[in-house]
Amino acid sequence: MEQTHDLTTRVQEAAQKLQGDLDQVRRELAELNVGIPQNSAEVDRLAQRELTISSRQREMDMNLESYPRGDIRQFYVSLHEVQMRLYMMRTQLEQQQNRQKALQDRQRDLQTMLSLVTDLGSQGLSATTAAVGSGDEEATEQEVISRIIQAQEEERQRISQQIHDGPTQTMSNLVLQAEVCERFIDKDPDEAKAELAGLKTTIHHTLQEMRRFIFDVRPMILDDLGLVPTLRRYLQDFGERNNIQTNFVLQGSESRLPKHLEISLFRVIQEALTNVAKHAHAPHARVALEIEERKITVVVEDDGVGFNLVEAEQADRRGSRRMGIANMRQRVEKLLKGRLALESTPGKGTRVIATIPLPEGGTSAE
Repeated sequence: MEQTHDLTTRVQEAAQKLQGDLDQVRRELAELNVGIPQNSAEVDRLAQRELTISSRQREMDMNLESYPRGDIRQFYVSLHEVQMRLYMMRTQLEQQQNRQKALQDRQRDLQTMLSLVTDLGSQGLSATTAAVGSGDEEATEQEVISRIIQAQEEERQRISQQIHDGPTQTMSNLVLQAEVCERFIDKDPDEAKAELAGLKTTIHHTLQEMRRFIFDVRPMILDDLGLVPTLRRYLQDFGERNNIQTNFVLQGSESRLPKHLEISLFRVIQEALTNVAKHAHAPHARVALEIEERKITVVVEDDGVGFNLVEAEQADRRGSRRMGIANMRQRVEKLLKGRLALESTPGKGTRVIATIPLPEGGTSAE
């Protein structure tokens, strides 16, 4: 009897959770249903403006000698800005439409699950205890898979946004500068040389940005040299990029760890440091790595603004504040069978502590 009562309570809680998720999906859909038509209208407006400017460009190209150099440069800057704005709005609109479709699918799934759970509660649970038990296990497994897929998609979206905001825009600038050089090379060689010097500087800067981006996505020295040298390099670059003074402390051997463990530890530290850069407003950040015979302990701490842990985890699960707490916990506790602890108080900084067990002979070359 008591077991049936507990099961009834769990079914009711599951129904409440599903209803809450369904309400959240409906709210997001309502926002998208408003935002998508607005962005679509903006895309149409920018496309028309690009068409008008492109027509003027053809006219200018035919009478280039009648326009001052400053006007030519300003015209192409304006054209580039419209083209980039159009590209960004089209990308945003496409992401919104994809998100809308995913939410609509999610809404249908939640409605089906809520209907099943409601029917289960209304029909009684005495004959379905075993089935519900196995169903709970299946639901837990499904949740893990869902979180992994969601984390992968969020990572792809982050990479896409980084490419769009960095290399893509810089490459567009290179094309613009090359076009200006092409138009000046016969009419004003000195001006063409000056533009070429600027083009060379921009290419060098782009190359550095691409190398940094590749390192963030998948540092090759992680495979070649291991976790510790990679962390030293990453922390130095992170500090310079975000104007944060960093410190790395290693206790124990610098021996290689199993490859999957090195990758997972790097991702957890990377996620924690990303939070420091985005949310902490901290002047200092510290990473401590302690490698013992049977376990590894990682500590990432800062002296920033801190936050309320309960509110942050709830917001992270809802997606209203993307701090990756659930992703870090999933990686440490589900994949590595370790423990993840967070310590934070508003105004007193944050500490992330991950403890991961090592198998026999855990430190190895491969």
